[in-house]
Amino acid sequence: MFNQLILFHRRLIWLGLFLCIAVAVLGLQAVRLMVVEHEERYAKAESRLHTTHYLPTFRGAIKDRKGRVIAQDVPSYAIAVRWDYITGDRAHEQAVQDAKSSVGHQRWLSLSPEERQQQISAFLPPAKQDLELFWNQVATIGKISRDELESRLQLIRSSVTNLAEVVWERQESAHQKRFGERATFVARPIREQRTNHVILSDVSDEMVFAFKKLQDAVPHAIAIEYDRTREYSLRNQTVQLDGATFPTPIRSFNPQSVELNAVGELLIGDVRQEVWEEDNERLPFSSPEGIDLQGYRAGDEVGSRGIEAELETDLRGHRGKVVLNKQGDEIDRVLPKGGLDVTLTIDMELQGRVEAIMSQDLEFMNVQSWHRNGLLPDGLPLRGAIVVLDAESSEILAMTSSPALDDEVDLDGYPWLNRAAEGLYPPGSILKPIVYVSAVTEGVAQEQEAIECTGHYFDGVKDAARCWIYRDRFNFQTHGHLKGKDALSRSCNIFFYELGSRLGFNRLLSWYRKFGLGEPLHQSLTSGQNDEANSFGHLPSDEDIEQLKQRGALTFETVSIAIGQGALTWTPLHAAAAYATLARGGVWKAPTLVKREDSGIDLHVDQDSIDVALDGLQDAIQKRHGTGALLRHSASAEEPIFTIDGVNLWGKTGTAEAPPLVVEGVKQPITGLDHSWFVVMASPADSERPTVVIAVLVENGGSGGRVAGPIANQVLYALQREGYFN
Repeated sequence: MFNQLILFHRRLIWLGLFLCIAVAVLGLQAVRLMVVEHEERYAKAESRLHTTHYLPTFRGAIKDRKGRVIAQDVPSYAIAVRWDYITGDRAHEQAVQDAKSSVGHQRWLSLSPEERQQQISAFLPPAKQDLELFWNQVATIGKISRDELESRLQLIRSSVTNLAEVVWERQESAHQKRFGERATFVARPIREQRTNHVILSDVSDEMVFAFKKLQDAVPHAIAIEYDRTREYSLRNQTVQLDGATFPTPIRSFNPQSVELNAVGELLIGDVRQEVWEEDNERLPFSSPEGIDLQGYRAGDEVGSRGIEAELETDLRGHRGKVVLNKQGDEIDRVLPKGGLDVTLTIDMELQGRVEAIMSQDLEFMNVQSWHRNGLLPDGLPLRGAIVVLDAESSEILAMTSSPALDDEVDLDGYPWLNRAAEGLYPPGSILKPIVYVSAVTEGVAQEQEAIECTGHYFDGVKDAARCWIYRDRFNFQTHGHLKGKDALSRSCNIFFYELGSRLGFNRLLSWYRKFGLGEPLHQSLTSGQNDEANSFGHLPSDEDIEQLKQRGALTFETVSIAIGQGALTWTPLHAAAAYATLARGGVWKAPTLVKREDSGIDLHVDQDSIDVALDGLQDAIQKRHGTGALLRHSASAEEPIFTIDGVNLWGKTGTAEAPPLVVEGVKQPITGLDHSWFVVMASPADSERPTVVIAVLVENGGSGGRVAGPIANQVLYALQREGYFN
């Protein structure tokens, strides 16, 4: 009896101990559930009780320097479709429902799995036909091809499926850590597999009305959501030019009207309403870490080119969201946050006028007989670029490239290339003012020093390193003794060969760099968010210099780069920025498309040399002997290149050797061509320093004065009409 009592007490103790352990385990589990995993489990439970709707955001507006809206989002609609319709699972679900209805609920429960599958299979073909009909109706109403629609659906399927696999992998790993590797994990649909997805954006009111009818016919398949679309209000412009200001051979006393359909598009860019895989990878809307309201979803606007792409992070906004309970009551709301507005330095009215000048509707950008470029057939479309800078701030007032994006005449001319900022060309004689101020600043030349033009630079070598006037057609003339001012106005090569030799190859390159040559100016346009698009231009590298030395060619290459030939390239934007530096007295500022403060870098250039250079550039346009003064369109006919009144002008022509050109219909590439340059600086009559800089480049145009000069003259008229010389 006593032993039985002891055994009873032992069992009671063990039972109490077991109960204590069980209570402790349950207590720890309760602590884990209520404290450690409280937020995660609460969020999961809440997600099953609540419905979240996302509110559309809007991109920031883009404005020009005068406050005109260039690009803005306007209200529109979007069409979203249920996930099971997108995957095609809806057809199977419908077949199951139809099969159940056909046999009745009680009989369905008594059927074997094989019998049920037979019933479902009988209803599956018509269900698939209904789904196919649904998508055909969506494509028809949305005015989109089935191939394009399927491409969008596939992107959504791929994005959501990839996300689900990542989420399930993490969930399974956590499940096995908690319950052991043998524990069975059941993957449950993630949120994106239970919600609607946008397949069409920027849907018109007419389409919305048609989709509402489809919504009534196919309940719960479609959701019509509020959305926004991008509008470019100043893209279409009609520009009037005064034909009486044209050169005599193409002069007209009737106004010349030009219709433009893509003003500024190359600069501003546009948006695509198609989210690419790389967009999702860069900024996903949904990830295992949660929801990013700035992330991309199908149908979002994404900057695809130009400013829209460069400033995508600034312009893109954050979505809002509304959380509703099962009764439809709102329990949480996050308001959408729009993207930042951006103000550009561009004047869109001026931009339109400048683009009109380069339009194929006029004759400035076609080969003319009076160009006296006998190597090219008359009427051939020419390609080129114009840059207009504010001289004080280096802000870009206008920048255009030809052929334009909407130009169907020259589709082989790479219209998507922004020749103004990305086209690389040898500078030619427009580098000469920089060589002059560099030489004087370095002390290797004096301001009043005269250098004799001997026609050819190297003794005994008359057919190389020559002055442009030392030619058979000019009776092998020379300029005689010239000082800096006249050397610039007459563009004497010998003068600058000598300065280049005195400076030496390395010092020349150093000064070119100070004036921006070889610098990534495109990076500065929008603060450099798209580094891949930078255009540096080209300067000889250390390896190039060593090879020149080994070949004994460094001396000749030195005099070549002193007049902008040889292994040098830059863009029209580089040229305009360099001349703006002269206009500011030697203070370098990088050109920009977005307004910003920039105090600049003082290059400590000799100020007297800048005054001499500006005097020479003024004479180049105003004096009869200046290379940029007269348009000689025949042996006996000439007229001033610049005809505008009330404006002070400075300028420099340039011709630079061009590579062979392939012309349709001509068997062999055409050689011996020159690119045509003209850089003009201008100001109101009462200003002593330039206030604007214009750089004009015409590929294979020939004479800078005859081809690029009249274009620069028209840009001056455009500036005057827009009030820049008041």
